[in-house]
Amino acid sequence: MLIMLFSLLALPVSFTAASNERQVKIVMIWDYIGRTQDNLRPDKRIVHAGLDVISPTWFSIRNRSGNVASLASREYVQWAHSHGIKVWALFENKSDDQLTYEALFTRSRRQRMINQIAGYAEEFRLDGINIDFEAMSRRTGRLFETFIAELYEKLKPMGVTLSVDISFPVSYAQTIYDVSLIAKNSDYVIIMAYDQHHAESEKIGPAAAIDWVKRGIEEALNYFSNEKMILGIPFYSIVWFEDKKNTLLKARPELRGMKEAYDMFDKTAVIWGRDRITEQIYAEFENEEVRCKAWLEDDHSISLKLDTINDYNLAGMSAWRRGLEWPETWDMIKAYFN
Repeated sequence: MLIMLFSLLALPVSFTAASNERQVKIVMIWDYIGRTQDNLRPDKRIVHAGLDVISPTWFSIRNRSGNVASLASREYVQWAHSHGIKVWALFENKSDDQLTYEALFTRSRRQRMINQIAGYAEEFRLDGINIDFEAMSRRTGRLFETFIAELYEKLKPMGVTLSVDISFPVSYAQTIYDVSLIAKNSDYVIIMAYDQHHAESEKIGPAAAIDWVKRGIEEALNYFSNEKMILGIPFYSIVWFEDKKNTLLKARPELRGMKEAYDMFDKTAVIWGRDRITEQIYAEFENEEVRCKAWLEDDHSISLKLDTINDYNLAGMSAWRRGLEWPETWDMIKAYFN
């Protein structure tokens, strides 16, 4: 086997700042909360440099009647507010299309959910609600349009910011619901610019190559304005495992945090170098059973995504998810936007 050796790249990687003057940008991160006790973990009390919005995954559709499950914590909100961080709590549908369709099907069910979400926003002094409804069919998407309009009508007089996560590229989301209508009835739209390649992809590749991100932003601008657009970026890499004994099997992807993926290849990679197309580190190694490949996110590739926020004058960034990044990444983000 031909072995190619590349010199290791030092971290953190320097970034290139855009020359034009920057406006104030939203710097947001999603924080995964899987159970109520997670709110009290020490790693949930870390103050990240430059962060001004955090979105804990607190709310979800409980059942078809439109009831909402909650993991919300007053202490969490109090901690965030004491450090000048706004809380935009996430409300998700667990990627369950049938459940979502039934919960949105009647006005009474939609209003039940809306009233509960508004009640939680008031009870916990939330600054915003982030809607993350995914894997919906077209029939559910039509109901989703109505739900967002009704929710916005409820939250706007309360001064609660409404943001909606939209799949990337936006042209795919447009086949499910009217993206422009969603943008009209919300304060911000967060385009989730990641998972370019995934388990169902025909070929392996990176989570978010910079050329793919740029093309997607330009496409999204056909549906809504830049001042409403927040760019979702990945704080993770996808590691691909190819079975050497059975070439008929598709490569198996696993999501790894930025540092975890980097460390995995650091001392074992026989191929390691900057891919100038994706602007990510391409790394590869193999053992007797599998061949491992990855396009690694690092501060350089992240900085290029931050460049697009300024280049297209977007409203800001949000990252999935807290705890997967290099600690140094926050110093870069703060320096970049300040």
